Amino acid sequence: MKHKRFYFLGFSALTLLLFSLLLPASVAKAANASQLASPQQYWIFPCSDVLSATGGPPRASENIISKDWLSGNGGHLAYTYAADTYAFPQVSTLFGYMEGLAFLLITPSILLLGYQIMLGASTFRYVGALEGLSRVLLGGGAVVASFTLVQILIHFENSLTAGIVLLHSEQPYPIVTISRIPVLYVLRGEPAASYRGIVVPMSRWGCAVHDFVGIFSPVLVTNLASNIPLISNFVPLAGTVTTMADLVHRLGEMGLAVLSMLLWVQVFIRILLLNYYILVTPLAFACWALPGGVGPNVVRLWGRGFLSVLFVQAIQLFVLTTLPLLLPLLPQSFAGINTNFESAGILQGLLVQFPPILALCVVLMTPTYVGASITKALGAAGSVAREVVVAVGTGVQTGKRSVGRKKEKGSEENGEGQFIPGTKWALTRKSKARNGFSTAKPSSSVYTMGDSLQ
Repeated sequence: MKHKRFYFLGFSALTLLLFSLLLPASVAKAANASQLASPQQYWIFPCSDVLSATGGPPRASENIISKDWLSGNGGHLAYTYAADTYAFPQVSTLFGYMEGLAFLLITPSILLLGYQIMLGASTFRYVGALEGLSRVLLGGGAVVASFTLVQILIHFENSLTAGIVLLHSEQPYPIVTISRIPVLYVLRGEPAASYRGIVVPMSRWGCAVHDFVGIFSPVLVTNLASNIPLISNFVPLAGTVTTMADLVHRLGEMGLAVLSMLLWVQVFIRILLLNYYILVTPLAFACWALPGGVGPNVVRLWGRGFLSVLFVQAIQLFVLTTLPLLLPLLPQSFAGINTNFESAGILQGLLVQFPPILALCVVLMTPTYVGASITKALGAAGSVAREVVVAVGTGVQTGKRSVGRKKEKGSEENGEGQFIPGTKWALTRKSKARNGFSTAKPSSSVYTMGDSLQ
């Protein structure tokens, strides 16, 4: 795995080198190419940035990005909404059917319990029946309370994330500059409690793509457009890079957008897994009432999987809130270093882009560190479903063996048509002999059919 990471870093470096070879031949040519048309006229991906009336750089539209699905005010990055989980119409409807199926699974256990109570001939049998009764009552009560339990846990997790957002508003990201160039933890004009400087809003992903196209040569994009007409609108956007520092800025902007896309995938799959665990909740608790002793393991797997998927959001949000506060100060000057102005601009651009990218990378890796990565979460979800099937099968086999033992303990017939008294009668004779009582029958362990009728 480590070798694959090194290969990826090497490939990234080679790609950056190739991108630099595709830059326009001169800054003047790039400036002329950027004046061919208004960039917004050729935007083919959604972009919420608004062009400046004075000819300055585009600025983010606060009215749009504040309503973003991922990182907007009250976005899914920080909150788990009832409308997406237990209050989702399809989930709430299916949950009722799953509860009915759970009670259907418990019904054979209730019948088996009644059978044990009716045929119990000793105090020990009644003790076993009472143990099964407690198991059935706990399982049935857990199924009834499962929906309320899910609601309580989700509301509790939302309370934690709301507290973290409040902490972020009271302790905002620090104001860090690199040679008087600010590190954009927060977009210009955004409130201090915003996360959108690090987590790129979905409406700005297209803006990052358009800026990224500008690092390619217009000739290259034109040749590609001749073969792929779909990208013909990208031609006016190509070749707009003016300096190497601008190149670094655009690469960092695209990198943040890609990482934000990966975070969106994590958030979306998390909601899907939460809905899956919500629907499996009644079945997992119903397995608690089944005989065989497998039910507690199913409940433990369900609890571990559901809680890890639910609370990983709070952990990621806490890391995103506190990590920029813990980063040490970065170099503020390159005086004394044998570099020209262009090289110093590249170093400054790298340092400016580094903190947000580092913070978002750590946030993406957090589920892996806490054991709630997508692969492990999917595997745990599959394990819960598998253990439910195992618990049902074990309960059926245990019930069959229990009924079979009841029939065998009454009397057993050998191959000659003779009946052999069960163990409980043998124990009764031994107890009578030990207490000094005599029996009318001879002390034979085998009775014929005729003797038993006399």
